[in-house]
Amino acid sequence: MSTEKPREPESKPRPLPLIMPAEPSAAARYDVASLRDVLPSMIDALSDAIVVLDRERRVVAANRRYVQVFGVQGTRVAGLHCDSALRCPEVDFGASPERCAACRVFDEKTTQRQIRNIAGPAGAPKRWEATFNPVTSADGEVTHVVEVWRDISDRSALEAQVAHSERLASVGMLAAGVGHEINNPLASVLAGVETLARMIERRELDAAHIEDAREIVQLLEREVTRCRETTDKLMLLAQPYSVASSRVDMNRALHDTVALLAFQTRRSGIEVIERLDPLLPEIWARESGMRGVCMNLMMNAVQAMPESGTLTVSTSTRGRDIELRIEDTGPGIPAQYLDRIWDPFFTTKPAGKGTGLGLSVTQRVVARHGGRIRAENREGGGARFVVELPADGPGGSER
Repeated sequence: MSTEKPREPESKPRPLPLIMPAEPSAAARYDVASLRDVLPSMIDALSDAIVVLDRERRVVAANRRYVQVFGVQGTRVAGLHCDSALRCPEVDFGASPERCAACRVFDEKTTQRQIRNIAGPAGAPKRWEATFNPVTSADGEVTHVVEVWRDISDRSALEAQVAHSERLASVGMLAAGVGHEINNPLASVLAGVETLARMIERRELDAAHIEDAREIVQLLEREVTRCRETTDKLMLLAQPYSVASSRVDMNRALHDTVALLAFQTRRSGIEVIERLDPLLPEIWARESGMRGVCMNLMMNAVQAMPESGTLTVSTSTRGRDIELRIEDTGPGIPAQYLDRIWDPFFTTKPAGKGTGLGLSVTQRVVARHGGRIRAENREGGGARFVVELPADGPGGSER
């Protein structure tokens, strides 16, 4: 027998109820009862690790995945205090009880999110994305916290591969310019070697010729050094993102990137202005990631000015933080695309001229270093990208 009442005439459709009514129908009670029987199996079947804690930090429930990964072997976790029943991931990471994200949810009443690198039961490191969600009572107090831990190791490895591929694509686009930068000094080296060979063959070894030979040798050394510096810059740009963090001089990274783009800027008639703060502090970062950020932003600026313009690169200090600005005098960014330029594979360039990954990867790298990036249009025309980075941030690891 149907328990529904006849529908009353309305001027407009009623919205669907968002919560279960206080007096559920018999059918609703039957559905809830059925769900109660199958819910534990459903939660146990999830690949995410889930645990629920009450205000006393006792474990209310934990699914099979959580117990497998973070539980204490042979211990029934339900009803026990979290630090005795579980191998708490937050404590494993080094968080004190006052810093535990679940504990902060009870105090701050807001969802917490974390990225953690934690060793699994077999000792192999895994990368986890965790959310700590509050369950509130009618008076707004947090009664429980639901932790959801997701293994993102494969996704993180794929993201690192994408970032590395994007940097290699930048290196490929630089090939013509780098070839030019290396060929010029190599031509000088070849001429110097040929001159020395003729001098030796003619036995021109008096004092005057020895001085000439010394100058030629100095020229050879200088030009070979130019070649080596160019290849070193390329190697720093192309190295894998997984290289350990270190102190990075962003002024040097920007100046080196300008040097690598010298052929493209000269060919396009672009004037380059560098305004680098000499007191800029070094930052804790992954150098390959930071050089990739510089290359992606400058490459975009150069491509926006195919027929002359001005590229301005500047740095400034904000306390212990730093700010980078890459500005061009191109057409700017259409207003409707300002929010979309960070989306993966979104590009306004013609087919074959861009992957649409550069800005997406750049934003991700900046975020992993604890920084922010924004794009805006300049009043006089052109675009400006502003990157803010902490000097003592996480060094490229999400925390």
